[in-house]
Amino acid sequence: MKTPWNKWLVWGVLAVVLSTSAQVNMRPEVAKSLQAAQDAIQANQSDVALQKLQETRSSFQLTEAEKIWLERLSVVAAMNAQKFDVASRSLDALLQSKELSATDRATLTETMVSVSQRNKDHAKVVQWARRYAAEGGKSQRVHIMKVQSLALQGMHQDVVQEMTEAYKVAGYQAQEAELRVYAFSQKQLKDDAGYASTLTQLVARFPSKAYWSDLLNSMGRVPGIHARTQLDVSRLMEAAGTMEEADDYLDTAQFAIKSGLPHEALRVLEQGQAAGLYKGAVAANATKLKQQAQQGAAEDDKALKSLAFTPDNGPMLVQLGDVWMSKGQWTQAVEAYQKALSKGGLKREANVRLHCGIALFKAKQAEEAKVMLQSVSGDASAMQMASLWLLLVK
Repeated sequence: MKTPWNKWLVWGVLAVVLSTSAQVNMRPEVAKSLQAAQDAIQANQSDVALQKLQETRSSFQLTEAEKIWLERLSVVAAMNAQKFDVASRSLDALLQSKELSATDRATLTETMVSVSQRNKDHAKVVQWARRYAAEGGKSQRVHIMKVQSLALQGMHQDVVQEMTEAYKVAGYQAQEAELRVYAFSQKQLKDDAGYASTLTQLVARFPSKAYWSDLLNSMGRVPGIHARTQLDVSRLMEAAGTMEEADDYLDTAQFAIKSGLPHEALRVLEQGQAAGLYKGAVAANATKLKQQAQQGAAEDDKALKSLAFTPDNGPMLVQLGDVWMSKGQWTQAVEAYQKALSKGGLKREANVRLHCGIALFKAKQAEEAKVMLQSVSGDASAMQMASLWLLLVK
């Protein structure tokens, strides 16, 4: 079983108490009372410890040194008992002391950040986390709590600034929790490019269907996006397993029809039908799209015969590859694309390489797919798509 990280803080504070207590000059009767509280802590009797500490406060006129030791014990007992308001008061008292060593202050400040988070006092989390960083603290856990609290207060620009500063440190690797907050704040600020970039990091380092879905949905909603690019996004959705709703299939079919690829529209519509997604008005829309796609597919089949007899024409070979790809004939698509690339002089070579890489991936030629996708250059959109496909190639 993994130990929760806040337990390490408790043990760290307790270690400070134990190492310091021997150096504190206390009256015997106070030392005896505080020792009883410490024994209760070590026996996992935190409520008993807190009661004994309160009795000590009431029974003695404590010296400054005695107060400090008592408050240290109070922090440990209160955190163990999950009485974070009590822990916060004791930490406030301790952190006012000018006699703390740098190491001791760092431990107690980190504990204050944690306690403030448990108290849902987000302003205090940020206050102490910033003080911790200003005093040289390096714990990434503190940074995570800080950006989380900033986001919870709606201070999204501050989140972006904090993350920007963090990335200035060479080799900085944001943890998943940080990236999630960063993406959320970028979305609230309508920073579409930044949001997509952070989601891409999440997909690359912490792949999940949810992250893929968020990323691809955001890409598909970019204003003015071309239907062929939307179709490429939908192809990624299919490969990543994020096409789950009827609209996903209907939208993809529409993109395919607009792109002049009715066979792909038919194939996608049939997948949605097989999954039992078309009901009511949706079923009627699916039927209408299917009829439209069938008409276009019949025309494509006629054109396919003439395309097959143009082996020396690069653009025509690309069209042939597109048709084979739309029909799910991956090997034939690869052959057509590769012939077109060998001719050279293609206007949209980056997209041809992208689609050839996708066809290779679908044909289960992983290594060849990697090489082709890595060769995509000269077009930002195609390069972005290629980089995402590379995340799926095993």
